[in-house]
Amino acid sequence: MRSLITKMLRPARVLIAGGALLALQGCGMIYKTTGDILVSFGQAELLPYMLAYDDVRMGCIMGEAQTPLLMSFETVGSHPGRLGVMTFVTSAVCAEQLALESELRYLRAMKEGRVAEAQDARIEQKRWSALAAERLLTAYQRLEVEYGKQDEGECPKLNRKLDQLVWLVGNIAGAQALVADGAADGVVGVPRDIVGKVARNASCLSNENWWGAPEGLRATIWNLLPQLAPEGAQPWPKLEQSAEMGFEKGVRLGSAFLALSAYSKGDNDRLRKAIRDFAANDENLDPDYAMIDAIAGVLIQGLSDRMWTEATGKRTPVNGLGTFWDDQPSSGSKVDIDDLL
Repeated sequence: MRSLITKMLRPARVLIAGGALLALQGCGMIYKTTGDILVSFGQAELLPYMLAYDDVRMGCIMGEAQTPLLMSFETVGSHPGRLGVMTFVTSAVCAEQLALESELRYLRAMKEGRVAEAQDARIEQKRWSALAAERLLTAYQRLEVEYGKQDEGECPKLNRKLDQLVWLVGNIAGAQALVADGAADGVVGVPRDIVGKVARNASCLSNENWWGAPEGLRATIWNLLPQLAPEGAQPWPKLEQSAEMGFEKGVRLGSAFLALSAYSKGDNDRLRKAIRDFAANDENLDPDYAMIDAIAGVLIQGLSDRMWTEATGKRTPVNGLGTFWDDQPSSGSKVDIDDLL
């Protein structure tokens, strides 16, 4: 009897197992379809929508919140890599801003002689910088996965505007990853040869179409690492041209490159002028790339805050970007006196 029952149950077990397998396969198909729709929607609608925002905090938090969900669809066969480059970069902005806040706390503590707090703030700054470096490096690595590693003189196919934007942002991330890792004492281990690749990759983009940023990025690298510059290269004129083109095109990324270069070289006069020029050119901005311009603004604001904090113990006053503590007072000053009390 038991043998008969076993024989009768065997087909049922096969049917159950087969049904479970089909159900799993069906789930996989549903997940992939969902992922493909998400990626398609993200590229066609979500990314342009977010690029038109000028709220950097919202953009970076979206990057932190959505990146794990987005990238998880790789496991079911979807291809979110291009969007992943962008979201890893925006999530890194959050970490960079927290690193800046720790740096400003360090500067205040040092100015007031609070040694223990200064040490703690510096440790915190390095931790946030390391996280930023990890995210930026991941963005660059994602870029290489999507487009391949390019040999000298080679460029990937960048026929779509989306691909060109991703290529620009991903390469900027590569350069920034090395800077952030340097601020974290190199704990992430970002390869030092990454900037040479970035300088070559930037030449694959039209300088005219992308607000002067590609040449500005290359000139920034040449300024920091002269051994990478071609013979006869003049980084400062290139950076100034990049800044001017950004003002004309309505995306001031080149101005941020100029300011960052001046800060890294300790050129205070150029740095002040770059900050003043950025603040003075805040009209006729390109609404389609408001987020890119706003991120450039965050970088400029951070440099200004460092300068103000070192000199006064307080960051740039509200509506005071482009002004400095030792400016001669004038009736047209934008500085709110309440911030100085």
